[in-house]
Amino acid sequence: MFSERSRWDFAPNLLTIERDRTAFRDQIIDLTVSNPTVVGLEYPDDRILDAFARRENLIYEPAPTGLAHVRELVARTYRSQGVAVDPGDVVLTASSSEAYSYLLKLLCDAGDAILVPQPSYPLFDDLAKLECVRTRGYALHADDDWRADVQALEEVIDDRVRAVFVVSPNNPTGSYLVQQERDQFERVAAAHGLAIVVDEVFGDYVWRDDPSRVRCAASEAQVLTFSLGGLSKAACMPQMKLGWIVVGGPARQKRQAIERLEMIGDTYLSVGTPVQHAAAELWAAGKRVRETLGCRIRANLAGLAETVDRLSGITVLPVRAGWYVVLRLPAVLSGEAWSALLVRNDGVLTHPGEFFGFGERACLVLSLIQRPDAFRQGVGRIVRRVRAELAEPERE
Repeated sequence: MFSERSRWDFAPNLLTIERDRTAFRDQIIDLTVSNPTVVGLEYPDDRILDAFARRENLIYEPAPTGLAHVRELVARTYRSQGVAVDPGDVVLTASSSEAYSYLLKLLCDAGDAILVPQPSYPLFDDLAKLECVRTRGYALHADDDWRADVQALEEVIDDRVRAVFVVSPNNPTGSYLVQQERDQFERVAAAHGLAIVVDEVFGDYVWRDDPSRVRCAASEAQVLTFSLGGLSKAACMPQMKLGWIVVGGPARQKRQAIERLEMIGDTYLSVGTPVQHAAAELWAAGKRVRETLGCRIRANLAGLAETVDRLSGITVLPVRAGWYVVLRLPAVLSGEAWSALLVRNDGVLTHPGEFFGFGERACLVLSLIQRPDAFRQGVGRIVRRVRAELAEPERE
């Protein structure tokens, strides 16, 4: 009765089972939280609510690529960062997930494939599956600042591969695309007739000044390239469903892509009128929230460095950007086993590295947006648990 694309394994994983039966069930410290609206940030509530009290919200104006003044707002925001973007190259969507779905429809037929980074956010597999598209992973190497192995990437390209997907800044490695790496991706894409899709939603959360960082891959692109952004991270408002695609590349390909995206958008017309009219106010209101969150992330990173010393047996992998940090734990247990042990015995919820494609290494992924007191307490419990396990005989 049901399609293969909707076939998932709904059985709970080990981490969910341990979370639901732990004695700490009502007092778990959640170090996986990704929702900025539930971690104690102060929002200008009245300003946000007033942004929707507009008479123009009572009029429906179907606009397949989004209202013109909102596309101009997106382009103006890029220009304020020194990046040239034309409003006509902007396509609005309800979210970055919807943007992905538009691009998979645009670029792929059923049975085609896309190249996705590993480790990275696991949503790619489900989004691709829903479009009857397959994913093939290409490796990012920790000992090379999480740069892509371009030679290995080319080895998995055949005539069914349609695009290379990049996440910059990457979730959860915190790495980002630099110009030299972009040149390599463009060389591969040009040689094999591929498009490049770059998720840049964490672009406002970069913790070092790096002139080589690519801020908008679609700008001045030499091959067909799509950059993704959204209010979810830019304004810390995931409930305000507004994302965008910036289209770049050779003029003819870019024009064809925009024409087709307009037709896809006209089929769904999913971006709400009220959020578009409110976008300028939401962006302005979210600026202070974003800055506050950035200060919190830096504070949590500083606290992490103080709590995890060289005797703890834990290595904190470098963080250059984003909301997450990766801990490498002793390999006496897998990442998933460490996560299950921590939630069962210590009431700390973490992401095992396996969820993000870290492979054989025993890694945990922690969110940096949690309240500093809860973050420090949770990390302290992790350190104590690791020390306790290392004091035990090595496990088989």
